[in-house]
Amino acid sequence: MIDPQEQANKWVKNFEGKALKVVEPSMKDFLRELEVAVGFGMPFLMQDVKEELDPSLEPVLNKAIISVGTRKIIRIGDKEVDYSKEFRFYLTTKLPNPHYTPEVSTKTTIVNFSVKEKGLEDQLLGIVVEREEPKLEVQKARLVTQVAASKKKLVDLENEILQLLANAEGSLLDDDNLVIKLQDSKKTSTSVTKQLKVSEETEIKIDEARNSYKPISIRASVLYFILNDLAKVDPMYQFSLAAYIELFRMSIDRSRNKSGATEEIEKRIIGVNTYHTLAVYKYACLGLFERHKLLLSFLICVKILQKEGKVQADEYGFFLNGGVVLDRSDQRQNPCPEWIDALAWDNITELSNLPHFKGKGMSERANETNNQSDCRRSPRKKLARARVGRG
Repeated sequence: MIDPQEQANKWVKNFEGKALKVVEPSMKDFLRELEVAVGFGMPFLMQDVKEELDPSLEPVLNKAIISVGTRKIIRIGDKEVDYSKEFRFYLTTKLPNPHYTPEVSTKTTIVNFSVKEKGLEDQLLGIVVEREEPKLEVQKARLVTQVAASKKKLVDLENEILQLLANAEGSLLDDDNLVIKLQDSKKTSTSVTKQLKVSEETEIKIDEARNSYKPISIRASVLYFILNDLAKVDPMYQFSLAAYIELFRMSIDRSRNKSGATEEIEKRIIGVNTYHTLAVYKYACLGLFERHKLLLSFLICVKILQKEGKVQADEYGFFLNGGVVLDRSDQRQNPCPEWIDALAWDNITELSNLPHFKGKGMSERANETNNQSDCRRSPRKKLARARVGRG
């Protein structure tokens, strides 16, 4: 499991419980722990693996199991160990983009647990609703469980009916036991389907109520990925998702109205977002070099404005990269090549293609001849007559 935010680790530990054995490749006796897990059929988690796996794991990854009579044996290191069918092997890595060899990929199932913006939004939305409307979140969790159980029951009923039909002998109508079971299954299926429909309708209503808090989770998700991207500035800037979630919870609690009066949802959203944005900036600045603090402010401002639709992607891309021109065959002719170099002219023409800048910059082609003759004059007159960059 590719697990840079340690989401997979948390999930495996919750799923397997106390029976899980947890080791790291750097531990000297991890092979002994592996032997015990394989022999007794215990779940086994090896965390923080790198791109190269220990060669001693090869027999387990290859499932090199040997049958000796009724026994199944696997060789680990220099020992032969009984192999239990209940054994489960998990490996997790904190590397965000590991490159494993094809041999490793064929021996394992690789699952990417890296958190995405949409997934983090849903996770943070659950935290907000849990803090603000705890009864609503409990009801949502109960309904999700009920819906999953109902769907599973329907599948089990279908499988049972198919099995009964497959094992029936002779005429189906003559088998009274089969007919009674089919009628009971139909009644149960109809009842479960009705319950499922009611549960799904209720879940939709609950989701509508939960979604009123979505602007908070969207802002918090954007802020986390800003912190995550700081690693591209300096690899030393690493921020834990677990620590960020704790900061988010703290922001929700501390941004409440101190008088205890219930606030309108719109005001509450503004209050939480304002408090949490400042809290994230202060939290991040504790570990930043002074020269990168202004960059953090800029990123927070731009990303929030982009999410609100106030900064267009094409204009922001032009601001960062300038005008990149690959084919100049259909580009307007540079009226003053003596003092406007090719790079500057690329920027001007590409800027004039953006929706908010159309018609600004160079004058129409009809005036280009006059502009070319004016290029021989003083730079100030050239600039004025060419009318470059107006506005």
